Amino acid sequence: MQLSDITVIEVAAYIPGPLCTQILADMGATVIKIERPEGDPMRQLEPRTPSGDNAMFLAFNRGKRSLTLNLKATEDVARLRELAHSADVLVDGFRPGVLARLGLGADSLRAANPRLVYCALSGYGSTGPQAQRAGHDLNFVALSGFLGNTSVGGVPAMPGTQLADMVSGLRAATAILAALHERTRTGLGATLDVSLHEAATWLMTPWWAVARSGSPVPPEGSLLTGERACYRLYRTADGRYLAVAALEFHFWHRFCMALGREDLVPLHADLAAQPHAIAEVSTVIATQPLHYWEERFRHVDACVSPVLTVEEAAGRGTENRPNDER
Repeated sequence: MQLSDITVIEVAAYIPGPLCTQILADMGATVIKIERPEGDPMRQLEPRTPSGDNAMFLAFNRGKRSLTLNLKATEDVARLRELAHSADVLVDGFRPGVLARLGLGADSLRAANPRLVYCALSGYGSTGPQAQRAGHDLNFVALSGFLGNTSVGGVPAMPGTQLADMVSGLRAATAILAALHERTRTGLGATLDVSLHEAATWLMTPWWAVARSGSPVPPEGSLLTGERACYRLYRTADGRYLAVAALEFHFWHRFCMALGREDLVPLHADLAAQPHAIAEVSTVIATQPLHYWEERFRHVDACVSPVLTVEEAAGRGTENRPNDER
């Protein structure tokens, strides 16, 4: 495996840090997860598997080694310091300064082990006026503009998954891989500072680019909030939904032909005609249940898919493998 000679110490809980180290573990790294005496708090959350374990905890911590340490005890702090002295990577998921006050900060550990890549993963970064501010995923996506840009009728939609948590874990893993690559050239590790808030703003790169260019940002994202007939969700006869992303004209053309509504093809880029086109497509889609439309579009190359429940999506396995064709 690519990282089979790499040892990672994880001092983190919940999702961001564990996801980061899970990515490294999947690449072959040995990950030692440091847990408080009562364990990672995620262990106690619902839902649980038949064995009594939390399902999400297992998803983000599979294949790791777990070591219980009480960092309020001097001997356990010394044990963690000893582990870090021979490790390649340490992921710190505490608020800024917590590990440093125990003598386990980046400066101290890297002085003893210059090859160590120390990655601090926190809400707002290790410095600045917000560094000690508490926050969770919803706060970060709210501050990034993401919630404001996914509102409909002025009402923001609650995200269905932990976006900032997941993306920050991915960004941390990417930064660690870059630092390990640089270490092969210099022999030295690095101190990395990854912010969940920054990760959430990265999700908004397209719209931040528009805003910072001085151009007006379309209200509520426009295209992304269903104001175009070619890119929205349609309710089916059985109360389910069909996702239509026929953004390009050739996809829209095939979509309309499959509906038997060739007359709607010219309305693709006609902004004034979008309410009419949406109403017409909605009427057609509402005549049949979801399974009918799923079969109808199974062999039509028009970017159409059913809106699945989590249970349905998980049960389909590899059938939903991404198609990169555009």
